[in-house]
Amino acid sequence: MATRVVTSSRAMAAEADIVLNTASDATRAKAWLPEDGSRDYDIDLRADEGRVQWRTDGRAGDLRVTGNGSGASEAELRMEVDDDADIGEVREILDRALGALAAEVDQNFNVS
Repeated sequence: MATRVVTSSRAMAAEADIVLNTASDATRAKAWLPEDGSRDYDIDLRADEGRVQWRTDGRAGDLRVTGNGSGASEAELRMEVDDDADIGEVREILDRALGALAAEVDQNFNVS
């Protein structure tokens, strides 16, 4: 079956390295990565490329993070889906995942 990649992005109120480290932490990853039932993730941090690759039995994708200066960054979450997948539904899943990642970053690294 053919697949395609769906993306969603979000600004993050932290430097790219902090976002990448939060995203690749196995304990925190379970709080933000899209659910697929297994909740068992294979996570590969590629800091030199500014990304985290992830895979489960049912899904795969990557998070790319670029710095925007002034302690901020932009995160783009990409996920492979079957051609017949509902793109709107997949984007909602990605948006929720990025929102959860932003909350993890805020909770763990930003001082109020």
